[in-house]
Amino acid sequence: MNGVIRALQEEQEFIITSHEHPDPDSIGSMLGLGLGLQQLGKSCRMVSADPPPANLDWPGIDQIEVLPCGLGEINGPWIIVLDCEPARTGSLAADIMGYRKIINIDHHQGNMFEGALAYVDPTEAATSVMVYRILKKLGICLSKEIATALYGGIVGDTGGFRYANTTAETLSIAAELVESGIDPARIAEQIFASQPIEFMRLLGYALTSLKSDLDGRLVWIAISYEDFVRCGADPAHTDQLVQYARMVDTARIAILFRETKPGEVRIGFRSDTIDVEKLAGRFGGGGHRLAAGAKLSGPLEVVTEQVLQAARNYLNEVDKL
Repeated sequence: MNGVIRALQEEQEFIITSHEHPDPDSIGSMLGLGLGLQQLGKSCRMVSADPPPANLDWPGIDQIEVLPCGLGEINGPWIIVLDCEPARTGSLAADIMGYRKIINIDHHQGNMFEGALAYVDPTEAATSVMVYRILKKLGICLSKEIATALYGGIVGDTGGFRYANTTAETLSIAAELVESGIDPARIAEQIFASQPIEFMRLLGYALTSLKSDLDGRLVWIAISYEDFVRCGADPAHTDQLVQYARMVDTARIAILFRETKPGEVRIGFRSDTIDVEKLAGRFGGGGHRLAAGAKLSGPLEVVTEQVLQAARNYLNEVDKL
């Protein structure tokens, strides 16, 4: 962390980005750090391969440039990659990979510390918590705008303080951010209770198509690209559907399959007790112990059965331990 702090103190020009299809933690950490560095008079661009979730209207979010065609040639600024490895920045990855001046800040356990400087800590509840620590070290005032972003990121990655990564310190940091004058009720509503009608139609279909196996220990939802088109829903911001599979009281592993475009399937793994990051790793994915993801190419039916068979085997392996 100390090397990252020195670079943020000494350097003057930064580009901040995060993973494709950004979620509240990636957006919150980008805004928190970007607004904080601007407070110090630094030149700071915030860029993303994909648009932020439409239900978020946090201060400064309009500063995030959406660059579906990439960054282009980079010469000079440090690039700060938050909440992921550089390879997971979507359309920006081709321009970022191999660039020498990268600062990597992340809390995912699969991160291999890529970059000239890295601050990676899988024990942290959210990358927004790590940005909070950085801003404190830099002596930056936690304005209402910064606090809104950081609190939103923490709320998003702790599931509204319901997940196992919620600790006494996490709640203490959140309380300090609330004292900055933010509106926690509105932030929670935007993240968890504000969706377009198209999403709700898709949710209805998803619940009717929910399936289970192994006496309900394995539960999954599979949504085709045609399903997205029929409901008019945006595939990019529907990963939270996996939580509904996770709610089944017998479920030990919940999986969401989303064919976000023809032949490309995104897979979300969730559990309350089992290390699904190991399961995701079998398909080139990663994430956290209880929440992970992967992306595979191929027909939805083929990918679904391939992953389900691996999940069945994995559950049986775990049960024998």
